[in-house]
Amino acid sequence: MGVTGNNDGHTMLSMLCPSIELGRIHVAPSYFRQSKRWNPNAADLLWNIISDVDQNPDTLDIARKLVSTASRPIVNPPSLMGRTRRHTLAGLLQGLDGVIVPKVLLLRNPTLERVSKAAAEAGFRFPAILRQTGSHNGEMLGVFNAPEDMAQIFGDRKNAYYLTEFVDVRRADRFYRKSRFFFVGDTIITRQHVIADKWYVHGGAGVLAEHAALRDEARAMLIDGFEALPLATRTAVDAIRQAIGFDYCGLDCCIQEDGRVVVFEANATMNFSPRFDNQTTQHNRAALPRMLAALRRLIEAKTGRTLAENPAKGLEG
Repeated sequence: MGVTGNNDGHTMLSMLCPSIELGRIHVAPSYFRQSKRWNPNAADLLWNIISDVDQNPDTLDIARKLVSTASRPIVNPPSLMGRTRRHTLAGLLQGLDGVIVPKVLLLRNPTLERVSKAAAEAGFRFPAILRQTGSHNGEMLGVFNAPEDMAQIFGDRKNAYYLTEFVDVRRADRFYRKSRFFFVGDTIITRQHVIADKWYVHGGAGVLAEHAALRDEARAMLIDGFEALPLATRTAVDAIRQAIGFDYCGLDCCIQEDGRVVVFEANATMNFSPRFDNQTTQHNRAALPRMLAALRRLIEAKTGRTLAENPAKGLEG
């Protein structure tokens, strides 16, 4: 199997069966000027794990050309990766039943006049979250109440920015939630449910250790899995999966008390993190066997081959 890119999805492939051989294909913008090139047809399956068009546009172009010469099946064709750029995804998912998608503006060479005009034309509402394109792991420049507050980026011709409508997703108990789902083929897996007392919710910001009721909520989300969610929520998340159309993808979102889904981010290289060292969140282990089973089905469907069983490998911490 050939893989290109960088995330932890391919590391779980070695957990499936001992016969899988992984080969990483490194490509760069100069790839087709090199005398030595990879033969993509040497693999039974190609898996693209380059996903960020903002960070790697030239490399994705090379990957597109590379796979166009291959006759092998591919997971996540490079030509589709633009669908999950923040502003593109917001447009793609607008109008889905039960789905709330904050509007996103892509800002280039921003000035007060340009930002104000773009916001007015799009019906964009402040406050808004400002990020540089290509940033991840919660990196942001801040939350701004009006275009005039963003003077620090005005006149920047080098960088581009995403401006995202801020949606207050606090529930009645004043806590914020973030759920992470994975789409693997037509399977949806609940990977994480983080609860925090601040709007910026990430894996290390949870408050589970101090609240037994919240621990029970997070535990139920993972142990019971996706199928235990209300029908309206499952329908909304599945509509997102179908609209994105990737073979493998992660989704960060918030499930509101009425069952609607607020979309934060989706991409094909979101980390699953198949290690479980945090003693407070050992319930997250429930996601791994489901992921491995879904990966098996995906690979077997793509290749038409049956993988040998390897049930124990990778299930330890």
